[in-house]
Amino acid sequence: MRYGGARPTARGWAFSAVGLVALVGGPALGQRDILRIGVLLVVLVLVAVWSTGRAVRTLELVSRSKDELVEAGVASSVRLSVLGRARAGVRLVVEDAAPLALGGTARLPVPRLREGETLDLEYRVRSEVRGSYALGPATVVAGDVFGLVRARRVLGEPVVLDVLPRVHPLTELTLGELGGARGSSASASAAAAPDDVSIREYRIGDDLRRVHWRSTARRGAVMVRSDEHPGRPDVVVLLDTREGAHRGRGAGSSLEWAISAAASAASHLQRRRHRVRLLHDGTYDPPRELDETSSVRGLMRSLARLRPGAPDGLARSVTELGRAEATLLVAFLGDVDEDDVAPLLAARPLGVPALAVLLRTDDWASAPAPRDSGEGAAEAGPARLERARLVLARAGWRTAVAGPADAVPDVWARLTRVDARGHHSPAPSTREVPS
Repeated sequence: MRYGGARPTARGWAFSAVGLVALVGGPALGQRDILRIGVLLVVLVLVAVWSTGRAVRTLELVSRSKDELVEAGVASSVRLSVLGRARAGVRLVVEDAAPLALGGTARLPVPRLREGETLDLEYRVRSEVRGSYALGPATVVAGDVFGLVRARRVLGEPVVLDVLPRVHPLTELTLGELGGARGSSASASAAAAPDDVSIREYRIGDDLRRVHWRSTARRGAVMVRSDEHPGRPDVVVLLDTREGAHRGRGAGSSLEWAISAAASAASHLQRRRHRVRLLHDGTYDPPRELDETSSVRGLMRSLARLRPGAPDGLARSVTELGRAEATLLVAFLGDVDEDDVAPLLAARPLGVPALAVLLRTDDWASAPAPRDSGEGAAEAGPARLERARLVLARAGWRTAVAGPADAVPDVWARLTRVDARGHHSPAPSTREVPS
């Protein structure tokens, strides 16, 4: 616990100066009343220094707690427990430092406490922007009733509060042809399936080689065998975090839109018992060996603390993707062209359904950021984006294009919509994109 000592306020310094002048000038002028006033002022300041310096030591921080997971735009509580007693004539306030993004420093008055009594203090924080913020350290501030002296003492150490990106409710993926296992492996697996295994309805992420065709034909819905799940591969959420691939600033940037969309997709799939791993800047986060609960928290914290990545971040992620196994691939891409997405076609695990959201990043800024010089560098962004989308779509990817006016749930609905024949039929985006 660090003790800052008792120091006079501006009023205290004024009282001290007047008192000293009266102590010197009273005898010189032969005015005892002035001398008495000087003694009174000086003694008053000294008593205030003593009382506040003593009182600031009467509080101890017992515990500090905060909500484990906090979402952007949602208020949460921070709780402090202090032990001690407040002395008469001295006002105690506990201050907990917080950045302006969370509402600024909280000031919590402490009433008079009996010896050994514990007091629980609570305040609310709220941030509209995801991120990792420092809370504290808590400080007890003691002041006399005349406001002459302040004493400060630090209680405990600062803690980190992670504000997660906004998570939007998403619609279920419609059952139907999602792409996937090709050739005879799926059929052979289904044909060899015994009739006495447990059958359930298909969920996105299930291995299509385990489709039970007899039950599917009988019920009119895709059914799968659920007799074995150990070793199920991951669902991979690929996030393009390259700083040069995004536009805009702060909470209104294309990167923040992509992070919120990735968090929504990851949360949506994890709630349905799919193991989700985040891939960005060539790194999987969190590590595969974490248990399910830790994995969920680790993934969300990673998104909360994520910063813009390096120019080669997408290329390194594609390299890592090519070494992985997965049951579903979901990609959120920034400013890309044909050359950026072409490696994704080869890196996509064989037979795995793949979804991609491509962002019209130029719409997040009044003037688009310049790209590398070279052939096609000055080409209009929408045309580049449309050709990149067509490259993915022709390779069997489901695609959707999103701009700043598009809500994440609406884009997800376009991405996952199928028609009566089971074919992907994305609705048009809010802005026409030239081919």
